[in-house]
Amino acid sequence: MPNNIRLFSVFLFFVASTVWAEEWHSLSDQQTLSISGIAAIDSDRFLVVHDNKKSDQPRLSIVNWQNKQSPTLSPIKWCDQSLPIDLEAITAIPSHKNDYLVLESKGKVTRIQLDPDKIACKTIAQFDIPTATAESNMEGLALHCIKKHCLLAWAERGDDKTPAKFSWSSFNIEKNSLKKSSSTFNFKAPYPETNLRSISDIAINSEGAVWVSAASDPGDNGFFKSALYKIGSFTKKGKWLPSKKITPAATYESEDIKIEALVFTPSGLIMATDDENKGAKIAIK
Repeated sequence: MPNNIRLFSVFLFFVASTVWAEEWHSLSDQQTLSISGIAAIDSDRFLVVHDNKKSDQPRLSIVNWQNKQSPTLSPIKWCDQSLPIDLEAITAIPSHKNDYLVLESKGKVTRIQLDPDKIACKTIAQFDIPTATAESNMEGLALHCIKKHCLLAWAERGDDKTPAKFSWSSFNIEKNSLKKSSSTFNFKAPYPETNLRSISDIAINSEGAVWVSAASDPGDNGFFKSALYKIGSFTKKGKWLPSKKITPAATYESEDIKIEALVFTPSGLIMATDDENKGAKIAIK
């Protein structure tokens, strides 16, 4: 290849990388404000969960990100006197404005209702994920509705030896109940390669495509790595179609980030991180 063509190719690659690279914005440098799940309130605000366990630590915060510049994070009080332990995911409930489902790592789901003007919330209902066990480590939750039929998806995160388990079942929004029978798809992320959590969160877009984040978590000080995958999709009739070939759609090898929060919005895929001692960041893809 002539040198001028080679140089031009390198230039084009550099330009493309610059255009498409996400800008990561710091939200906090505190471990107690790291983010393990995210859902949209409106175009500029997001409700996020924290995986804290102590009584004096926050469970919820609101991220204000106007014009996708200089986001801020503000903790809010939990909805009642019974604090959840280790919140790992959150999903909005379609057609029920300001209603959300939040998931604890051991499989308890709480439906909450947010009043974004009063910066307060209340508990509506609770139920358990049918596949939950004493050993569960769940790290994803997403609600996908096709007209009046809703599917609730969740995931056991997996580790270096065990694949993640992506599961789903029919969900009745009015009764806050899951069908006891569920389906499962096993997924072992090819990257990262060690200290692996094959699924650290789930996001389902309006077309039914299922995206997940995978992460490497060697400990509270990192070094963290992450990747994004499209693992399959739900048809309009709710049938599961796994992707024929699952390879990373994006990898984050040098950013030192652990993506644990995903949500699709009209602006794009919002990603947030649980970087343990290094706090949290947010970006849009």
